[in-house]
Amino acid sequence: MSALKINLVNPVEASEWNNELVSYGECTIFHSANWARLLADTYGYRPVYFTLSEQGLFKGCLPVMEVVSTFTGKRGVCLSFSDYCGSIVEGRDNFKLLFDSVLELGRISGWRYVEFRGENFLCNEMPRKIYAHHTIELSHDEELMLSRVRKSTARSIKKAVKEGVKVDICNSLQAVRDFYRLHCLTRRRHGLPPQPKSFFDKLHEHVISQRLGFTALARIGNVIVAGVVCLHFGRNAVYKYGASDVEFQYLRANNLVFWEMIKECARNGFDFCSLGRTDLRDEGLLVFKDGWGGMRTYMHYNRFDFVTNRFTRESDEHGRYYRNWFKKLPVNFLRILGDIGYRHMG
Repeated sequence: MSALKINLVNPVEASEWNNELVSYGECTIFHSANWARLLADTYGYRPVYFTLSEQGLFKGCLPVMEVVSTFTGKRGVCLSFSDYCGSIVEGRDNFKLLFDSVLELGRISGWRYVEFRGENFLCNEMPRKIYAHHTIELSHDEELMLSRVRKSTARSIKKAVKEGVKVDICNSLQAVRDFYRLHCLTRRRHGLPPQPKSFFDKLHEHVISQRLGFTALARIGNVIVAGVVCLHFGRNAVYKYGASDVEFQYLRANNLVFWEMIKECARNGFDFCSLGRTDLRDEGLLVFKDGWGGMRTYMHYNRFDFVTNRFTRESDEHGRYYRNWFKKLPVNFLRILGDIGYRHMG
């Protein structure tokens, strides 16, 4: 029996990367070469993806981005700006081969730590943080999917329709930029700087224009009041970003735009739609996502610290202080902070 071989691969330079992955049911857009290209192009991160092969055949991978920052140090992340990106591998023993190789590279490269996001093989280790994760099983039978939705959610969908809200499914750059306006408003409301506009332009270039995602924009007349960005790869779709104008909250456009996103994913033949991670302290968002009839599970973020040589937990007290401060700042100033800061935050 031949031995498994570990390789370091940059998927941006590997023309067959997506083809190798697509047969694995657990792969998502975050594993794809397109997402790696987006992060490398926007923020200058270096993809160092660990793969297993046997006699030249692909047997699994563990994607990692190397982030180098003057302000926040040098580290590995699996995977930057991804809600979750677990390994694709058969069995704990094979995962350990990849994991040990990541730690070896981290020590050689002088990383402060390496962070894993949603790695099932590390669920017994101390988590840095735990998030909720909702997944909807999709079906071509829209009535079946609607029957799983909470009654209050279904009423909100009907209210939005009655109020005259329309939803457009788009893959144009202009649609992404229309969404970005709402994104800036929503981030300020949550006490966070928005991602740079250049990130969303690159998101369109490397992902959405390649037919690996779409925007769904809700409008009343000519005014866009809510929207989502949904990305997909293989069998799986992922709700990545959502935003809205709070002045139009009474229209319940968020509910309709979510429902249209879910239906679009089902029409395109995807098996599952992830609603992304949710902070366990965000009761309102948890209730909203619970209403779509999916499954709520929990994902761990694990951080291995190379100084202490163990998994560590990190407090978020400073984060909450900054969020309260950011809520008071003008949107344009927050955009400047996002342009400067996000590449250091990956």
